[in-house]
Amino acid sequence: MKKHKLIIFLLFFLSLTSIKLYSQEIKFKAIFIYNFTKHFEWPPNARSGDFVIGVVGKAQLYDKLVQMTASKKTGSQSIVVKKFRSTKDITQCHILFISEFNSGTNSMNTAISKIGKFQTLIVTEKEGMALKKASINFIIKDQKMQFEMNKVNISKCGLKVSKYLENLAIIVK
Repeated sequence: MKKHKLIIFLLFFLSLTSIKLYSQEIKFKAIFIYNFTKHFEWPPNARSGDFVIGVVGKAQLYDKLVQMTASKKTGSQSIVVKKFRSTKDITQCHILFISEFNSGTNSMNTAISKIGKFQTLIVTEKEGMALKKASINFIIKDQKMQFEMNKVNISKCGLKVSKYLENLAIIVK
């Protein structure tokens, strides 16, 4: 009976620990995404109206971004966060986060066709995506969250990245 209670306690403790770690990961991703608004330069035609951050998947990340960006601006643009159920629902946005679950080849192709010619920074969290169509890809390296940056993909979007952010990134080709 004591072993049974110990096992239940350990499982409960481990689940609380992983919930806390997941919560921290969501918080850090939201902070990074919000700060991307300050360290990328969009072309003049993308600097009017609302500044839109889109999220495909990851409801917790969407909630955190809504909370974090409430009544905030980037330049003269108010920041608006939109949640998309899938890549098929995407509308124009300045930054588009696509969760790991929604980052398959077909989903990425759909996202890119939905974005069209609009200059959108695509941010993902699935291994290898920065080598494909993403501009930024979150990774865990040495037990720390970091991000990969594909400067070619950023250039194709018509965006300019600050040297400060570039120095923080793992550059992939």
